[in-house]
Amino acid sequence: MLCTVKGRSEDGYPLEGIDVVPQFFPPREDESNTIPKLVQLLQDANRREARWKDSSEYWGRKYHALYQEYMALKFDDFCQTCQTKRDTTPPGGCIELCSECGKGKQTVQSLKLELEKKDESIRYWQDCYETALRELSEFPDTSLSQKV
Repeated sequence: MLCTVKGRSEDGYPLEGIDVVPQFFPPREDESNTIPKLVQLLQDANRREARWKDSSEYWGRKYHALYQEYMALKFDDFCQTCQTKRDTTPPGGCIELCSECGKGKQTVQSLKLELEKKDESIRYWQDCYETALRELSEFPDTSLSQKV
């Protein structure tokens, strides 16, 4: 029993027109290297992914360390009252710590006193320098001219 395809004769030729036969080209040399190229691309992608993962872990650890430092600074061993004051004070505002929490901390007043002491020290050394310059300019050094 012979089966025929629509539009073709019993021998398989077209009933009308030209029979179009697709051209089959021999495999190119590139296609023989397809699998090794794919493997290489996959290995490269895996290496990049490993570097990104390492970088991600590194920055994650950095963030975690900074966050811990931030939290330590935020809750700097203040009592509950001082923490509440600090949390409710708007940014840029000042809070007054209790005597226990304020131990060892510098206040605006202590910083002003320290600045005044530094200014006094600067004035003293400037006076010493100016006095030394004046004395040297009034009395020329004759000891050098006698040695020559």
